[in-house]
Amino acid sequence: MFFLLFHVSAKTDAQAKVSLEVENASLLDVIQSLRSQTGYRFFFNHNELKKVDHISVKFENEDLEQVLNVILGKVNLSYRVEHGVIIITPAQQQEEKKHVIMKGWVRDKKKQPMPGVTVRVIGTTLGTATTEKGWFYIELPVLKGALEFSFVGYKKQQVNFTEKTDTLQIVMEEDMSDLDEVVVRAYGSQNKREVVSAISKVTADEMKELPTASLVNMLQGRLAGVNVVNQSGAPGSAQMVAIRGYNSLMTKGASDGQPLYVIDGVPMHSFVSPVSGTNTMADIDPAMIESVEVLKDAAAASIYGSRAGNGVILITTKKGKVGDAKFSANVSYSVAQLMEYPLQLGGRMERWIEILQTRNKRDAIVDSKTRNRIWPTSYNQVYQAWSGIYDGFWGNGRTAVSIAARIQDSLNPYYNNQTNWWKYVFRTGKIINANVQATGGSERFQYMVNAGYYTETGIAVNSSYGRVSLSSNLTAKPTKKLDMDVRIHLSYMDKSRNSSNALVNNRYEAVTANPGSTSTLLANAPGIEAEWLSKMNSINDKADSYRALGSLRLQYSLFDGLSLSGSASVDFSQGNSNTFRPSTLDNLYHENTSSGAIGRSIGMLADVLLKYKKSFNEMHNVEVLLGWDANKTQNFGISGRGKGGPSDNIYYYDPDINVPVKNHGTGSSDKWVSMTTYRSDFREKAMVSYFARLGYNYKQRYLIEATIRRDGSSTFGENHRWANFPSVAVGWAFSEENFMRWADWLDWGKVRASYGTSGQIFDAEYLAHGLMMVYNDPFLENNGMEPNKMISPDLTWEKTEQYNIGLDLDLFDYRLKMKLDYYYKLTSSLIYDIPLPGNMLIAKTRTENAMELSNEGVELELETDILRNSAVLWRMKFNLARNWNRFEKSYNGKDEGQYITGRPISGMYVYADDGFYDSDEEVPVTWTIQGNPKYFGTGVHPATGISGMVGKQKLLDLDGNGYVNQQDRYYVGTAQPLAHGGWINELTWKNFSLNMLFNYCLGRSMINLRPMSLYSTVKNVNIEDMNFWEKPGDDADYPEFGQSFEVRTDSNVEKVHSVSLKQLTLGYDMSKKLSKKIGFSGVRLFFTAENLFYLSNYSGDNPEVVDIYTGVDNGSNYPLPRKYSVGLTLNF
Repeated sequence: MFFLLFHVSAKTDAQAKVSLEVENASLLDVIQSLRSQTGYRFFFNHNELKKVDHISVKFENEDLEQVLNVILGKVNLSYRVEHGVIIITPAQQQEEKKHVIMKGWVRDKKKQPMPGVTVRVIGTTLGTATTEKGWFYIELPVLKGALEFSFVGYKKQQVNFTEKTDTLQIVMEEDMSDLDEVVVRAYGSQNKREVVSAISKVTADEMKELPTASLVNMLQGRLAGVNVVNQSGAPGSAQMVAIRGYNSLMTKGASDGQPLYVIDGVPMHSFVSPVSGTNTMADIDPAMIESVEVLKDAAAASIYGSRAGNGVILITTKKGKVGDAKFSANVSYSVAQLMEYPLQLGGRMERWIEILQTRNKRDAIVDSKTRNRIWPTSYNQVYQAWSGIYDGFWGNGRTAVSIAARIQDSLNPYYNNQTNWWKYVFRTGKIINANVQATGGSERFQYMVNAGYYTETGIAVNSSYGRVSLSSNLTAKPTKKLDMDVRIHLSYMDKSRNSSNALVNNRYEAVTANPGSTSTLLANAPGIEAEWLSKMNSINDKADSYRALGSLRLQYSLFDGLSLSGSASVDFSQGNSNTFRPSTLDNLYHENTSSGAIGRSIGMLADVLLKYKKSFNEMHNVEVLLGWDANKTQNFGISGRGKGGPSDNIYYYDPDINVPVKNHGTGSSDKWVSMTTYRSDFREKAMVSYFARLGYNYKQRYLIEATIRRDGSSTFGENHRWANFPSVAVGWAFSEENFMRWADWLDWGKVRASYGTSGQIFDAEYLAHGLMMVYNDPFLENNGMEPNKMISPDLTWEKTEQYNIGLDLDLFDYRLKMKLDYYYKLTSSLIYDIPLPGNMLIAKTRTENAMELSNEGVELELETDILRNSAVLWRMKFNLARNWNRFEKSYNGKDEGQYITGRPISGMYVYADDGFYDSDEEVPVTWTIQGNPKYFGTGVHPATGISGMVGKQKLLDLDGNGYVNQQDRYYVGTAQPLAHGGWINELTWKNFSLNMLFNYCLGRSMINLRPMSLYSTVKNVNIEDMNFWEKPGDDADYPEFGQSFEVRTDSNVEKVHSVSLKQLTLGYDMSKKLSKKIGFSGVRLFFTAENLFYLSNYSGDNPEVVDIYTGVDNGSNYPLPRKYSVGLTLNF
């Protein structure tokens, strides 16, 4: 029999008042009307009642009992009320009260009880869930039927029952299929079988126990097409994320190329705060994450419209569950180390540099009559000519040569390499990560509360990051029709970032420069203020931030399948920073400097959603979504700077008590001036949107889905305030066709295809509306305002069109699962600053939608159970992404600077290295209108008229025009990888588990660090084994020592491949029996190692930190540390 139960609320009698007027109506429609008015549950045989129609009655405010007696009496039916359910049966069954009690145990194959298993009467919504001990008990108003047992990750089971059925013993089997898994998507969720777009998912279990402050870091290597790059190992630093390539030119004020993040339905943009220096996504405690879904194609992301051009990352946090209160405590302790210490270069290397520079100091004899250069071959030749240099230690024999005594100071510990300078810069970092969670609740109220604490001291001195957070997810059901969700997140962060800032301006080889001297051992070195070690120990740079994020959502069920919901959210944050630079680092004024800033941001969002989801005859499945949302963001900031505080021990500046600084001029220009600045700004933007989605599938076999969104934004130009973003996707589950039944090796197969558009709104609030700046008029001698940016009334969003074709396969009893996708994205209307014609006194450019680029690629995700039914379980996952990025077109149809048609936007263009100039005749030369030679590089020496290029690099004049300029550069590769991905292995044996994540990156072009280091005046380098040019005819590797050196040459470009063991976790789960003995429901011990090792053909340091856009390794990034962690998880 097929039973149906309508359920809204429970009642105990049938005395409700109803009004009803129908004519020739079906009995099912009558019951639907009564249910809507009263909220009763009805239980009946659907097949019997659907035949009853032609009912015509009229009632006005009558008792439900009277109405039922009249209506059912006419059709030979009767009813009774049991446990709040109105049971309709044929009249002859009324005398006999029929019900049965079903009870039993549910366990897994290991005979462990399974709590939370859903037990449901098939064909109804009557059901219950198993207790903590796996027990269930349910009283049913029927004598026979079928029960269904279901639990995520296990196969559904059906068991028939009668009034004679005894206590059931159910054993659940793991389901190797994940087709019934729920996938979160924009504004809702859907069964994985019904997904027709490109969505990748990673769960909390896959990301746990990694010692990191940011959940974004946990995604690295886990999802195909999602490239997560750690360009800094500084505590609290941000990661770069690119989904299916780079879609933006990174024009200032336009877009940073990062995806949109949506946390529990609330969109927010990830960015690095210019005040606190922290990433906004680092506010979220990773322990609260339930799952992360990445929307990669336009069909999945276009419903987010003008914010989805760079992809969308959906983050779902943990929610409360029905049951007794459960607690979980997790704590881990980590140590972090520099992965590899650079070579110690104190001592003998410094003496070699001094000796080599002096020895290489040669200069030709110049014939005063012919101006020809003659290289000396003896001491006597330069002595007789009174010019030229044969040996730097001897000069020309007539001019004294000073040789520093420090070259011979073997007793100085600095020079005999006895001082380990690295210990003053790097240290062993420490991380403490702890959180406590509580969850539970009743059918009407559930809660999840998380308190987290994270603190990290970086591997570089004076670098640290800390976070304290409190999050709660509350779900309530005040009535049977009304649901309420409340999300609250509070966090506080503090960060010290001395070393991070110092690294940007000084490379780490400089740490071995003599800190007790006013210069390094290299010539022309700046003063001590440039030395990294001194900066790190002296500059005080602190930042902190506060954040409060709250949201409320109400959902009301109008009738079966139709619901109306609305939400409101507020995101408030404030960042504070203060930087103090002592007077010892000011060579000019010898005054200290204090600067500070406060930034405040508030975002407000409201939306209304109308959803309808219905299945007709279990064949036709329809879903409709209509929505509206509006958001507004306000940013306020103030900053100031003061110079000349009373003490280096006071880090803040007060102009009322501090003494102004004297202007160090001469004569009458001496005067006292105030060294203070102040700045404030306020910015805001708003957007309103309308969107819709329509989905239909037949038996989950033939699927189609379409979306549309319309955005209106205050940031767009006044002529283009609105943008439309449509998409359509189709799918075919061909494995469900009868003609595929023969393929017993095929468990599931589906093809997908989609087309859609999305966009990228620009970050700057007033980019289209023109900007003003303060201007000092040189004629009127007063300040005023002038345009800094021209108005762009047609400026609008960056538009991305995307095509996607996908194939999903599950093979060999779900042992092998595969997802294969091909995509093509064309991004047009890219924002770029166009030069204005003429000689403009004010703004020189105007921002316009001017460029086009494309991304084309393939993605592969594999998952296989290598060992499934053995003592050792082994699951392997592998993903691969290959992306082709191309610049397609500029605003004038020509190449624009580094953007060359048909080449990647991050293309690397370098000079062709052809050795060194042995004579002036080899130096490219042009002639001035006066007839004088003008040599490439230095022009003409004012005294000798010669080039001065002999011994320096020789660059090829590729276009043959007689001189070398940027037009002679050629393309050698791109900083973007040819392919990237991850390889994951999960092994389990008894209570032990071992997880390993390998991350790989292939085919990046880079300019390595070593040649760049050779000629820097603030670094010490190992030059003992380097071959420098000294005289004509030398077969050298490097130019004359101490000369300028162009590193962007093809000889310094490397094609880099790398693979790293990013994460290794070894865990042990204590048996439940032993856990209970010590008072816990579960205990887990784990050890984790991060960045354990990497293999690469790169001659520099870790290639991962090399700039992803330029590919130039300038050695300024904070190194990635290796981390070791031990942790403990307690459940009780």
